[in-house]
Amino acid sequence: MRITCETIGDLLPLYYDHVCSEDSRRLVEEHLATCANCKRELELMASEIHVENQIEDINAIKNISKHWKNDKLKAFLIGILVLSILSCIGCIVAYELIGSYVASDGTLVEPFALIPLSYFSALIALLSTTILGILRLVRRKRLSKI
Repeated sequence: MRITCETIGDLLPLYYDHVCSEDSRRLVEEHLATCANCKRELELMASEIHVENQIEDINAIKNISKHWKNDKLKAFLIGILVLSILSCIGCIVAYELIGSYVASDGTLVEPFALIPLSYFSALIALLSTTILGILRLVRRKRLSKI
């Protein structure tokens, strides 16, 4: 029985996706062995699907990369914020625990260096919080434009 190219053309997408029945698969393979046009159609179908998948993959990878870079910056700034807050609290606690006293020669002995360190840590926390807030506002503005 001779199968027309039109019938095989209807079966080719199913054959390519491996979802046709065993009988249909055999029928298509027998026809492809003798018909160069249908074989070329199958090769063309494979190349078109491959290119479309590549374009979708490239766009997905670009999108993931963009989000990853944004999340990396955000994570870095959150890390700085947490570290500076802990440093500020640590300096204040250490200053209180160490305490101060007046030496026998009349000089005040205290861990004075901890005071400016705690202010510096608080400044860094304030700056990182401000930058995170600005980034959030910029991101919201971009999303509202879309």
